[in-house]
Amino acid sequence: MPTTQYAKLSTALRGFEQPDTTSTIEGKVQPGKYRILKQQMNFPSQDTDYVLLEVPYLGDEDTWICTRWKGQQYAEIVSEESTLPVLEDFSQDEMAIPESALTDLAANFYPFTYDLDQARYPFEITGFKAPQAPPQQNNCCTFVEALIAKAWENSIGYKWSKQKHAQMMIYSNDDYFSPITCLVESGIGMPVNNPDQLPHPWSVVQGWRKQWNGGHTFIILAYHETTDHVLTLESNSSYQLNGVGFRGIGNLRDFPSPPVNWWERTGLWTWERMKSVYRHRKMCTLKVTDQGWASAPNA
Repeated sequence: MPTTQYAKLSTALRGFEQPDTTSTIEGKVQPGKYRILKQQMNFPSQDTDYVLLEVPYLGDEDTWICTRWKGQQYAEIVSEESTLPVLEDFSQDEMAIPESALTDLAANFYPFTYDLDQARYPFEITGFKAPQAPPQQNNCCTFVEALIAKAWENSIGYKWSKQKHAQMMIYSNDDYFSPITCLVESGIGMPVNNPDQLPHPWSVVQGWRKQWNGGHTFIILAYHETTDHVLTLESNSSYQLNGVGFRGIGNLRDFPSPPVNWWERTGLWTWERMKSVYRHRKMCTLKVTDQGWASAPNA
């Protein structure tokens, strides 16, 4: 089984641009557990060890720390097995739909650009009056809702509602994870009780950078265990996106399907980074069968 190495810090340590305490200081790495990207043992002499950590809030989202000076250890290095939990077989679930019901809708979102306040839908959805394009623009919530509501309507005749729309838009302060609540209550999604667990394909995440600011709704299409990379499908104005597409890769209008060997591309986010940035989050796995659009070998 693949293992991942982490550095556990009990106190804050300085982060450096290079594995050298005379290089530029990038800030403090706060106590916690961080994924190790590289190691330099007995470097530049037998007296010191350095590791490059994945730290989203420092440098280029990584930084070097000194973990040992002579006999003094500053961080604990641990190895952990990371295995995907067994995914439930949805083939006999009456609420399950084939992946093609979702991917066949992708072309509808090609021309859409991102606009937080003036979001529109590319098609009508039975059950509530959705504001229609033009202008062809949407945001993270309206994209996820439009894709899921229409796919389930087309595939099994599932009817949406004003109440479900309100939940997907998080109109109430009573539930800041209402998109996940909506999908689980509807029978469309299976709840994920541990939000830290490795994500299954077609998982919807409602994340918040702070409590409760910087919210984002997005779909994880695939996870590659060896690299820890995640492939998202979302509407955004950052991370090489202006509209709907794959974070760190590009818009659907330029990449109509996930690139071959997508996990090898630079700019992709890791699951560790996702968890660090969206510290408050909930997740559910959509009941999707016959998957393969973004298949990735987890080896």
